[in-house]
Amino acid sequence: MNFHENMSEELLARYLAETASEKEIEQVNAWLAQSPENERELATYRLIWDHSAYAAKTNVPVSTDAAWDKMKAKMAKPAPAVAPETSKPAAREIEFKPQTVQRKLPITVWAAAMVVLALLAFGWFHFQSNQPAEMQRIVTTNNTSDSVLPDGTKVFLNYNSSLTYPANFDGDLRTVSLQGEAFFDVKPDAAHPFVIDANGTEIRVLGTSFNVKAYKEAPVRVDVSTGKVQVSKASNKVQLVKGQGAEVLDDTIRGLEANRNMLSYHTQVYDFNAADLNEVITSIRDGYHVDVRLSNQQIAQCRLTIRFEKEPLDATLSVIAETLDLDLRKEGKVYWLDGNGCQ
Repeated sequence: MNFHENMSEELLARYLAETASEKEIEQVNAWLAQSPENERELATYRLIWDHSAYAAKTNVPVSTDAAWDKMKAKMAKPAPAVAPETSKPAAREIEFKPQTVQRKLPITVWAAAMVVLALLAFGWFHFQSNQPAEMQRIVTTNNTSDSVLPDGTKVFLNYNSSLTYPANFDGDLRTVSLQGEAFFDVKPDAAHPFVIDANGTEIRVLGTSFNVKAYKEAPVRVDVSTGKVQVSKASNKVQLVKGQGAEVLDDTIRGLEANRNMLSYHTQVYDFNAADLNEVITSIRDGYHVDVRLSNQQIAQCRLTIRFEKEPLDATLSVIAETLDLDLRKEGKVYWLDGNGCQ
């Protein structure tokens, strides 16, 4: 076998035997870089060299000349003769009918499959149960809203209010969030207390009716119509029963007599018993959603005992002015009560 004309057999032998000098290694690498054909040629030589140079695996000193002569002798061997092709017998056609083979799985396999399915089902149920409940929201602006919650609790929402609650009460508590004013008639359920979050104040009940006023610009006010209510904020806590109310301040909860007209914004029924005019005007303002003002503080202490049932606003204010000998006037959207005081 003849090698590349600028690459000697002895140099390649020393390269493969790892006895070449640095200069000779650079020479072989340059030859390899000339073409992919040279790389393939050296790879062929390396394959034969690895099978021929047994001395590399022993303690016998390496003789590159002897190894190379042995490699050339193997490469020079003629290729083995190929037997002449004989005629192949004609192919036979065999009819193949596919058959469905049913294999019975061992009972252990079926048991393992059932365990896996049970684990998957449990995992899915656990995943679903840990998902946050879908929240619903009722919002009012210049209107009221009468609603029934999923547990059967009735809620009447006043103007400019919102109530947020879950689509289903699945936990230990029936928790809702209120901003604004609402009257609650809670469905009794001793095992699942009903809890209202109202601007940082917590109102907790089991089954009762009460009113909560929780607008941002004023203290939270709770008035109980029936049953018992617990009102708490931070470390302060009070228990209220029918006829009692409370006003929640920053650092205390002040007990009050329940507002007998707490639901007037829903019923339009007002019942005043020796109430001062300031209280009367506040109830009229909140119930009719109008701006009513007193011209001076002297008439604010005038007391009034009277009852109105679904009367028009103008008629209600006219009766109050006539009863207390006051003047009523309207400026734009503002109603004014004016006078010199009460006799």
